[in-house]
Amino acid sequence: GNGGIGKSTTSSNLSAAFSTLGKRVLQIGCDPKHDSTFTLTGTLVPTVIDILKEVDFHSEELRPEDFIFEGFNGVKCVEAGGPPAGTGCGGYVVGQTVKLLKQHHLLEDTDVVIFDVLGDVVCGGFAMP
Repeated sequence: GNGGIGKSTTSSNLSAAFSTLGKRVLQIGCDPKHDSTFTLTGTLVPTVIDILKEVDFHSEELRPEDFIFEGFNGVKCVEAGGPPAGTGCGGYVVGQTVKLLKQHHLLEDTDVVIFDVLGDVVCGGFAMP
């Protein structure tokens, strides 16, 4: 959907609701603005792509606490980041984020994973995760 229609609000509300039901929830924001998890954490958390840049894309140097932030009721929050809206494909960044999560076995310890996808999807990368 277009920007401003409530995708992030709905995603955060679903994450909060699932967490109150006792589910282990991971919300992944897939927007360069990295504001998907703001309502859960109360802050703009760093993006995976920015954190990877800091270690020259050596993901083996990262620990989960470097890119996962705890939000409301224990919801795990990750912001993938990506290219500025309308300028390229966010699929690469989402792929790197999922790879990092798998590398640290974080998807195995999660009941619900919610992707909050940006409104301006330039490529088909999100249609075939």
